[in-house]
Amino acid sequence: MKKSLFTIVLALFVSANFSTVWNVNNIPGMAAYFNNLDVACTSSDVADYDTLYVYGSPSLYSDVTITRPLTIIGPGYFLNQNPGLQNNLTPATVNGILFEVGSSGSLISGMTLTNLNVNASNVVVQRNCIDRLCIYGSNCIVLQNYISNPQMYQTEIYVDGANYLIANNYIPGAQVGFSFQSTGNASGVFANNIVEGTCYFYNADVYNCIFKCIFDDSYWGWVFSYDANTSFHHNVFRAMNNWSWQTDTSITGDGNLYDVPGELYVATGSPDGYYQLCPGSPARGAGINGQDCGIFGGLEPYRLSGIPAIPTIYEFTAPATGFVIPVQIKARSNN
Repeated sequence: MKKSLFTIVLALFVSANFSTVWNVNNIPGMAAYFNNLDVACTSSDVADYDTLYVYGSPSLYSDVTITRPLTIIGPGYFLNQNPGLQNNLTPATVNGILFEVGSSGSLISGMTLTNLNVNASNVVVQRNCIDRLCIYGSNCIVLQNYISNPQMYQTEIYVDGANYLIANNYIPGAQVGFSFQSTGNASGVFANNIVEGTCYFYNADVYNCIFKCIFDDSYWGWVFSYDANTSFHHNVFRAMNNWSWQTDTSITGDGNLYDVPGELYVATGSPDGYYQLCPGSPARGAGINGQDCGIFGGLEPYRLSGIPAIPTIYEFTAPATGFVIPVQIKARSNN
């Protein structure tokens, strides 16, 4: 299995040195170097590998096509439902971002997106809330994201690139379309994800995941598909509609648990906090080397609200009047 790939590639991207940081804020009257995200991405003032910090706003940011390596960081999501993480509880939202040829080496984190398309290689998609994600480049990392498709009629994650790493993501079910779909061109590692819908796997090493699928003879039938080059290790499989994984599939691999009874999650709290494993969950310790299965297990556990791996202020207190103003600031590193 490719656990060494997970560690090495992740370290290369997450530990990258950021260059100049530019503020982007589209709220009228707020001080920022840019008030338009697309302008910031194309500005001659911004150099390759610079960082754009996008402030939370009640207004949508403009759609963006990125043609050079940049780091884009937003504040996170579900901030009003996971208290104590940010002082500003508003997300930074964009309908569409496209990483085009030339943007290899980019990273995006902490953003709320309707559509994210990656046509470049070596792009990191980390800690975002995304409706739909398409990966066409090779050597891409998709890590600690919350995939949220409210329309439920299209594929949530589509992959056509080689040597991917997709780990610690929540991926919901889709009534029409697939939760995860890869092509014959795709290959990589799929680890510690929670998937609640249909899947097509090719050339994949799948481990420490939790799968819950609905079997419906009247509409789709069985749509959990994989080729001979895909292996499954130490995953938890749960079915619905009185259908049995163990009886009706021939999954190859070791350490998998089928048709497990009992509650898996705490099943309360925020949309992402809901999927923390409850005490006694059969997914606890069921992964490789006794790791937990699901998004909060493994080498890089999911972070609530997709808080980016940079310091953030989560509380700021100051009196309204006075000549000597005592100010209290609380911050955390979020590594």
